[in-house]
Amino acid sequence: MHPDIDPSALVNIPCPRCGEKTAQSVATIETSPRLRCPKCGTLFAVNARKVMEKLRAVEEQAELERRRRGV
Repeated sequence: MHPDIDPSALVNIPCPRCGEKTAQSVATIETSPRLRCPKCGTLFAVNARKVMEKLRAVEEQAELERRRRGV
């Protein structure tokens, strides 16, 4: 896990079948990458590595913005 990403942070993951989003913690995604959609019941796999890469990119962009603003 990336040290700057809070394991309790929630990530909205869309169901590949119906599109319903379910909020899961980073820790859950990393330890149990198979989720069940609360709307349609579809069991689907989440690529934890890709989710973490996207979260890192968002964190890096936020840090650049904070530095730009001088915060």
